[in-house]
Amino acid sequence: MKLAIDIGNTQIKLGVFKNSELIHTEYFNDNEKIDEKLNYIKKFKPTSSIISSVVPNLTTKYKKIIFDLLNLKSFIVDSKNCNLNLKVPEPNTVGADRICNVMATSKLYNSPAIVIDFGTATTYDVINYKNEFIGGVIAPGIKTSSQYLIQKAALLEHADFIFPEQIIGKNTQENIQSGIMFGALDQVEGMIERINNETKEKNNIILTGGFSKLISPQLSLQHICDIDLTLKGMILIYESNY
Repeated sequence: MKLAIDIGNTQIKLGVFKNSELIHTEYFNDNEKIDEKLNYIKKFKPTSSIISSVVPNLTTKYKKIIFDLLNLKSFIVDSKNCNLNLKVPEPNTVGADRICNVMATSKLYNSPAIVIDFGTATTYDVINYKNEFIGGVIAPGIKTSSQYLIQKAALLEHADFIFPEQIIGKNTQENIQSGIMFGALDQVEGMIERINNETKEKNNIILTGGFSKLISPQLSLQHICDIDLTLKGMILIYESNY
């Protein structure tokens, strides 16, 4: 059994793999009772621990917790051990989550491809036909954009993240929902078109991340939605080292 922990800016995702099969997942925040969650994981008897993190201080924290509770040393994903060709000037600046997405896509799906990860930021990772990462795009995430808008506008209130029935909202909530959700959808479709034009490829489209299930049914382009792409990439990178 392998334990994979993906540490993001606002959320942590945990997965337990039996060989290559994902058999358990959990989402949580760092302020929750982590000891209880990892004690529950003991029943799976993991023999390996893999961490992908974009928050350095939490990397150190979770390495220690996993060692103390599970007696496992953690493999930390980075640009040097990922066994990928990151064709950018500073590969060490590519986020570990993006590296994992590139690995999973290159092994599980067809290239060339664009991976779109809907998290705190919406990231676009571009992979050429040689399975090389050639760069990408970082845009504000759906929830991030919504929260900033509401914080800065005194008369606006929170709206649920759903697509309204019509583009033209009839009240403030529908106005916000239309702007955030259809705006995000149009951004995705527009960015895909721009990347395809620049690469002169009809790239395969892979969606992942928390909001991918919301965007996927509305996206007019053929695509694959794989909510567990990052965790799968973590395991593939670990296995490429051992």
